[in-house]
Formats: sequence, structure tokens, C-alpha cells
Amino acid sequence: MLPPAEISSELLAQAVDQSLDGITISDALQPDMPLIYVNAGFEKMTGYSADEVLGKNCRFLQGDETAQPSVAVLREALERGEGCIVILQNFRRDGTPFWNEFHVSPVRNADNIVTHFIGVQKDVTARVKMLNHLRQSKRELLLANTKLSVLAQTDGLTGLNNRRHFDEQLQTLLGMAQRSGDSIAVLMLDLDFFKQFNDRYGHPAGDDCLIRAAQVLAEAFKRPGECVARYGGEEFSVVALNMSAEELEQYAQLLCNKIRALGIEHTVSTHGVVTISIGGISLVPNRDTTPASLLKLADAALYEAKAQGR
Repeated sequence: MLPPAEISSELLAQAVDQSLDGITISDALQPDMPLIYVNAGFEKMTGYSADEVLGKNCRFLQGDETAQPSVAVLREALERGEGCIVILQNFRRDGTPFWNEFHVSPVRNADNIVTHFIGVQKDVTARVKMLNHLRQSKRELLLANTKLSVLAQTDGLTGLNNRRHFDEQLQTLLGMAQRSGDSIAVLMLDLDFFKQFNDRYGHPAGDDCLIRAAQVLAEAFKRPGECVARYGGEEFSVVALNMSAEELEQYAQLLCNKIRALGIEHTVSTHGVVTISIGGISLVPNRDTTPASLLKLADAALYEAKAQGR
């Protein structure tokens, strides 16, 4: 094996000066660690000539961006006499920003005292921009997925939960009641003579009527353990934990009164204004209770309410 060839100091100096990366040397024994050497790569990267920067601390490249977290990391490493790698936002002589991957290494003398710091600067602007673009794309994707998730659970007209989400919540709350032994209530609500309302006043008025009714329901059922939804057409549904039969009856009467109090004209109805019919069931479920059975009982109660005069 041949012995390694000796490298002259002239060759080393030429290699450092012609490196594409910016290379700097700071004097660690002088106040504020001024630059004592910069290579041609530094001049090309920053736009500053050696004559303009020698004797200055390298921090001037940061401009007004001195509060960067990476600056604190760099400062602490220099104070400890250690090396580090940081990415800094720097500014060229013409004011344009660039991202600088800054490698700093200490040089120690025979007494283990740091006498100089060697800095190697790489322009990583393209890489940082790509990473920022990927992060932004990821945020936008997460936001879009969140919006899609909300849309998948929401009725487009009223803003209430839709039937799909209600069915999921009913299954979840029923499971909770079965495990805890608490009661669960399910209500089905229907706007009376709604087809005749649409025929008399038109579908835009019908949509507005549904929206106003939905607002009343949303305000009434917004506690944890409750879910209200537009179940289809003019029909709404509610599930609530820990609601007794007495409380269910009180809520039902209150909702009937609030919908009637909206005063939405409905001359085809025997009441003269828009009203609702409500059927509900409250029970402590057993292991065999299913969402379908609860809905069937509530629907039967609604049918009975309508049969008894709405």
C-alpha cells in the first residue's frame, strides 16, 4: 500500500477557496469573534466581498431575523466552544433572503483552548422551500379531510347532523347506556302537514321552515350525550342519555310550544301555524336492545301522536 501523498498548504488553501460552499474562519480569541477569512464561495453565495465582511461577526447576514430559534442554538454552541449544525434565514447583499445550512466546528490549540471557528455554509433554499410546500400541502390536505368529514356528517340544508351520523351516535350511546345501566331516550319529530305546506307556499318557504325548526332543535339538544339530526324530509330524530320518561314528556311539550311560537303561517293546517308531532321512548336498555328496536318504538309513538290529532 502506497503511503498517502503529502498535500501542500498551497493546495489546501486553493481547495478551500474554490469550494462551492461558503467557508469562513472566525477568531474566537477576539471580542465578538470577527471573521478573518471568507472564501470565494462565500462571496458568490452572499454577494459580499471579503473586504466588506472581514472584521465583522457573521451574524450580520441575519439582518433583522435575529430571533430565529436556530440563532439561539448557534449562540449556545459557540459559548460552550462546541460545534453545531443549524439552518438560518440569511440575507444576501441585495436583500434577497436565502436559507443557509451552517456547519460550525471549533479549532483548539495544544492547550485545548478554542482559538477559531470554521464555518461551512450551504445554500439550502430549494430544499427548505420544498419542505415548506410539503408541510403546507399536508396542512391543506388535513383541513380538506376535516371539512369532508364534517360534510359527511352534516345535513346540507339545516346544518344538523345527518341520518348517517345519527345512526352512528345512536349505536355509540346505546352501547354506553348498556354498559352503565343508564336510561336512553329516542325521539322522532315530524312537521305536521308539511307536504301541504310546500304545495301552498312553495319549496323555498318549505326549506326556510325546516331551517327554523332545526335551529330550535339544535338549541334544545347540545349537551354531551345528546344528538339531534334531520332524519329525512321533514322528519327529525333525537337520542339522549339519562333522559327519563318524565323529562322526555317535558322536552316534547317544550319543543311543540317553541315550534308553534315561531308563528310560521300554515293556513292548510288546522292550527293555522306550523306545528310538530313528537313520539318518543325512554328506557334502560338490556343486552338485546338494538338501535332499530329503539327507532321502531319511537316511530310507533310518533304515529300514535299523529293519530291522536298531532
